[in-house]
Amino acid sequence: MQVDIEVPASTTGRSKLARQVAIVSYIWRHRLASDGVRSVLTALRVLERLTEPELTGVSQLARDLELPKSSVQRMLRTLQEGGWAAEVHGPVTRWTLTPKMFQLGQRHQSENDLRTIALPVMEQLREETRETIHLSTVKGDSVFVLECLDSPQAVRAHVSPGMSIPLLASANGHALLSTWSDEEVAGILSRGLTAYTPFTITEPDALAAAIQQTRARGYAVNDQQWQEGVHGIAAPIVVAGVGVAGIGISIPIHRMSDELQEKFGGMLVRAAMAIAHGLGEPL
Repeated sequence: MQVDIEVPASTTGRSKLARQVAIVSYIWRHRLASDGVRSVLTALRVLERLTEPELTGVSQLARDLELPKSSVQRMLRTLQEGGWAAEVHGPVTRWTLTPKMFQLGQRHQSENDLRTIALPVMEQLREETRETIHLSTVKGDSVFVLECLDSPQAVRAHVSPGMSIPLLASANGHALLSTWSDEEVAGILSRGLTAYTPFTITEPDALAAAIQQTRARGYAVNDQQWQEGVHGIAAPIVVAGVGVAGIGISIPIHRMSDELQEKFGGMLVRAAMAIAHGLGEPL
């Protein structure tokens, strides 16, 4: 196969040896980038082959995929290090997938089920409140926005699917933290609190008290702690004692009042219970 190579302009005017070194370096950088793509594709092909019911060995995999045995062996070892593939020892060593792939699929499916069940409830909330409604789950030290329905009003709070929001400075985060044990909450508070606005709670005792208040009333309140000018309210969706997600409302601060906060909080609690029931939680 012929490959056309465009010599980098920066190599002109150098000594012959320096120019040759630069060209070789340039070629290898591009070759490695191409090899990286091929490695990913090879890994996916190996994983796909391992999903078949029967166990398979390196030689059979190499024949099926029409790849060198050494390449397949290296790929299997890499997948084993990542926790995706495992050896099954016997007269002949064979390979299979670990539960990690199944768990990933289950997590994807559960998030899709949650979104499907939550969407009609979210749409009703948006219609009744005319504010931005969002659905989030915990991922590390953040809440990850799974779904969002924008307010129809010209001035509205901005939230979008895929957004990560600080767990300790958001209404959805506080709502989900209220389903954790005191020990778990204390553990995450001990890592330190970051100020995102002048209104962010940065004292662990004050935030612990706010989470306790959330437990008592059933919903969390966030007064400009993550974004100035935005008020948030959220309730946890609890299934079998576990907070699986939070459903929240974000509102421009100029439209917020104590009466509206209490009204929206009650609506969110009922919405969270309806979604939880759709996920199998008894009413």
